[in-house]
Amino acid sequence: MFKKLFVTALIIVSVSACNLKTYTRDEAPQLFAALDSQPNGYRGEIGNDALFEIIGTKASKTLLCRSVRIATHDSSSSRQYCKIKGGEWK
Repeated sequence: MFKKLFVTALIIVSVSACNLKTYTRDEAPQLFAALDSQPNGYRGEIGNDALFEIIGTKASKTLLCRSVRIATHDSSSSRQYCKIKGGEWK
């Protein structure tokens, strides 16, 4: 029973990971510029492939994180980009 659950969970995680493309500043300059300066609710494009919307912001003493919804022609997912002060979004 445990083996079946483990295999099922592994398959789900593997398929989910396929939908999560990680963007860099070079690939998605408009996204990263928006993360740097735009308010929650801001929408933009990532090339011709995807649309994004900044949906939330959280801050601590050392870390700033922004939640982003990414939509492509066949899927939609949320990602969180975080950085330290003066650092790069990851």
